[in-house]
Amino acid sequence: MSTHEQTVAPTVLRISAPSSPRPPSAGHAFGLGPAPRSEPAPPTPPSWGPDAVRSGVRTAAVWVLLLVVAAGLVCYPVGPLFESREQVTRTDDLRLAIGQAYGAANNSLEGAAPVTRAPALGTPVALLQMPRLAAQQAVAEGATSEIMRGGVSHVPGTAGPGQPGNSVFIGRRAAFAGPFGDLGAFRVGDQIICVTTQGQSTYVVSQVTRTAVGDGLYDPSAGDQLTLATSDSLLPWSSRAGLVVTAKLQGAPFVPTPQNGYAPETDGRHGDTSAWPLLVLELLALVVAVTATIRLYRRWSRSMTYLVTTPALVALTIFTSLTASRLLPGWF
Repeated sequence: MSTHEQTVAPTVLRISAPSSPRPPSAGHAFGLGPAPRSEPAPPTPPSWGPDAVRSGVRTAAVWVLLLVVAAGLVCYPVGPLFESREQVTRTDDLRLAIGQAYGAANNSLEGAAPVTRAPALGTPVALLQMPRLAAQQAVAEGATSEIMRGGVSHVPGTAGPGQPGNSVFIGRRAAFAGPFGDLGAFRVGDQIICVTTQGQSTYVVSQVTRTAVGDGLYDPSAGDQLTLATSDSLLPWSSRAGLVVTAKLQGAPFVPTPQNGYAPETDGRHGDTSAWPLLVLELLALVVAVTATIRLYRRWSRSMTYLVTTPALVALTIFTSLTASRLLPGWF
């Protein structure tokens, strides 16, 4: 073989196995390369599933519990503030009315002008003095849950204080300072003094009873008497178990004046169902306020959010609690 001949090596064809997918390049990681093809996301489970329902029930239960606690705080620890402020206003108004009636009686040969209208609901009608309890109450007309936040109330449809017949006063047992919380301390023979624009009347306690009461509590009596009543149950919604004090009028009664008619809504033993629409609106406003507060805490500083949202939340909570208390009987 000639040295000029060249040896040609056989060509070998190599077939490689398919390679696995390469990870995204560094260029794509920095937004320089094409995006890899992504798989479709799994379907999202429906929001109304069993877990969502249970979560909603727990949230609603927490809201209800918080509202009950807030209502309790407003009616009991904070309630005396509402009652004390209203008592000052009632007492001042009543003293002014008594002074005007006394002045009119002394400056006229015919005395004070006769009363021709029944007292408006919420108007103070008597000053009740109870030496046994070392207490005094300015009594307003109308025993609704709202009016009774401010103290003892006179039941419309019963005799006027110091006048012929059965005059019924209802007071709270525990909430809003509980002005009749110690009513059971009365004893037979104790005196009760009632002052109105007509003058002063003295009653003597003749009976103290704990019994189930009904509409008969407001019926006319054979003699002239004052009936004091409050709840005798630990349940705020109870309208039957009552503590009743009966006192007989000493001396002649005053001339009767026009009185309002009886209605269950103003007898102290029934709640105010007309408060429902307002309560629903206040609850919605409270939910919106809490939701907005949570979002603000995520966006703003804690101190700024606290200063902006706390006054509104406190005010809404108080108003909602007061409205909710109107649904319960006024005498608890």
